[in-house]
Amino acid sequence: AINEVRGVSKSPDEQYQTPAKVEAFLKRYHARFPELTSLVSIGKSIEGRDIWALKISDNANIRELDEPALLFNSMHHAREIMTPEVGLDIIEYLLENYPTDPQVTRWVDLSEIWVMPMFNVDGNMKMWSQDSWWRKNVRGGYGVDLNRNYPTGWKSCGGSSGWKWSQTYRGPSPASEPETKAMMKFIENTRPVFDISYHAYSELVIYPYGCEPQKTQTKEVVEKIGKDIASLLDYTPGTAWETLYNADGGDIDWMYEAYQVIPYVIEVNSRDEGFHPDFDKHRDPTVKRNRKGWQHLLNRALESGVRGVVTSNGKNIDDFKVNVYKVNADKKSLFQNYVGHNSGAFHIVLNPGIYELQIITADKTFKVENVAIADKLVRLNISLD
Repeated sequence: AINEVRGVSKSPDEQYQTPAKVEAFLKRYHARFPELTSLVSIGKSIEGRDIWALKISDNANIRELDEPALLFNSMHHAREIMTPEVGLDIIEYLLENYPTDPQVTRWVDLSEIWVMPMFNVDGNMKMWSQDSWWRKNVRGGYGVDLNRNYPTGWKSCGGSSGWKWSQTYRGPSPASEPETKAMMKFIENTRPVFDISYHAYSELVIYPYGCEPQKTQTKEVVEKIGKDIASLLDYTPGTAWETLYNADGGDIDWMYEAYQVIPYVIEVNSRDEGFHPDFDKHRDPTVKRNRKGWQHLLNRALESGVRGVVTSNGKNIDDFKVNVYKVNADKKSLFQNYVGHNSGAFHIVLNPGIYELQIITADKTFKVENVAIADKLVRLNISLD
């Protein structure tokens, strides 16, 4: 009875999303707003289902290198049925309020906003049809926990299991699953500045890394933003190991390590509400509460930091790195190592201050000194000629 009250063993409310309902929703909104949306399948699941992502921007069919991308993804874990509701609410809120709400108009005009409402499509089908507790994908009938399958930290700190039937089975090798590979390719191509991966439950805002005692290289930025979101939502901030337990092979660790995406896991709903909260009672309050979180990141992507494109001989550089140094008086200290995008674009989120950028290519290093960062995003296109 206690479990049923907490939504742990209670069967899911059928008003929640299935893969077919999510696909129909996305196609409906894409048809209504063809100029503002681009609907793509980022890849196929084990059972051949499309993993859909919707891009929202004022020129949705064009890649605009001067605009930051952001990703909001839901449902790495199949039973966490509230999480797609947050993704669908993001889509509905942005498209229905454009262009009547000036704040929404600004976000959509100045950003490329990607929403992936249901990542683990096969697992969700199994959750509805066979096992309302199901968490993983459907590999071999036993399933792999997609959020223990990413390469960074894989199998490194006891934060996953090597037993196939464990809820946290990490898979036979890093990125063994087609879903994981699809997400990694999407991140490589899209290079979001920020990401939120929605999970349930616990009312937490989690940032990298998942293994004790690791912290991010840019923790003063990552943690401040995470704590700001947590304050807005009245959730608890911290790393997984600070707030819950060690977790290795997670998506946010890989995104940060590989491409310096600033990513968060947001655990929606309380422990009392569990995995399967009553839809009529909890759906709308949950998505409305979480608006402040994703909206904060849409604002933050246009605030303190530096964005630009690196060129040489009139062409965008497709292979470069940026070392970012923070300058205090006459001293400078390494703040971040950053991997440039193959389009030539870069976007580095910084706190206000003075910085030096070192652009490193295969055959040269180019310095940009005394870059002053204040509250607004600095636009800095760099020619190596």
